[in-house]
Amino acid sequence: MTILVLGAGAVGGYFGGRMAEAGMDVTFLVREKRQKILEKSGLIIKSPKGNFVTSPNLVTIDNVDSIYDVILFTNKAYDLDEILQSPFPVKDGSIIIPLLNGYAHMEQLRNKFPNARLFGGIAHIFSTLNKEGEIHHFNDIHSLTIGHLNKADETDGRRFFDACSSANFSIKYSDDIIVDLWHKWVLITTVAGATTLFNATIGEIASTEHGIAFITDLHDECINIAKSEKIQVNDDDLAQQRRFLSDKKSTWSSSMRRDMVNKSKIECAHIFLELINIADKNNVECPSLKTVMINGEIYMRSLV
Repeated sequence: MTILVLGAGAVGGYFGGRMAEAGMDVTFLVREKRQKILEKSGLIIKSPKGNFVTSPNLVTIDNVDSIYDVILFTNKAYDLDEILQSPFPVKDGSIIIPLLNGYAHMEQLRNKFPNARLFGGIAHIFSTLNKEGEIHHFNDIHSLTIGHLNKADETDGRRFFDACSSANFSIKYSDDIIVDLWHKWVLITTVAGATTLFNATIGEIASTEHGIAFITDLHDECINIAKSEKIQVNDDDLAQQRRFLSDKKSTWSSSMRRDMVNKSKIECAHIFLELINIADKNNVECPSLKTVMINGEIYMRSLV
């Protein structure tokens, strides 16, 4: 299978690099600035699970071709509109797997590429791209979850799953990927919302007198929004999330908080505001979620 990875950063570079390491046919679609760095130094992964360096196959948006069986979208959500406005060719029957945060991108991709087969995808990893362009992975968590939206696509989805099984990361095939996508959305909203609002780790927040109450309220609001969309959430999975979120010793932060520290753009509109819009549509109260969105919006204005 030929694989195109949109982006060679902390997510796409890591998982695409691990696929290439396993001998899979991987090409990265990158901007010219990133292309020059990768051509000079190679794709560098530094990880507790093993370091890796390779000279990757690279294309830019002006010379990409419609030859790929699987296309992984690993870009930031705020870059998606620009990508979709470009002449981006996709062959009939290609599998598209977005690893973006939020959910609205699913409909955007379905409308843009009606000839492709859209899957759901989730990346679980704590990694970053340093100033030298190296990918730094911080712990033992490095997994992908993928799943079909159309039962007819399952066979080819599992072919890609099988191909990835030899790569140096964990992979899960989900038979209910929509619920899994919502579970992640609920969790990432709670973690990113709390850690950016208070500029602190989950443990630091939980250790304050009212910290766990705030985190719990925010988590409950997100769960209620999911339920308002008739999502059959799994109570056991959400209870496990709650245990993580109330750990006073947790060093858990968020990539959004790191982006704010680095004065970079953040995905507050795609993670927080999309949920707020659903809540308003379905008459779900979410004052804590609106509070973290206010904080994100003020921050984004500071970048202008």
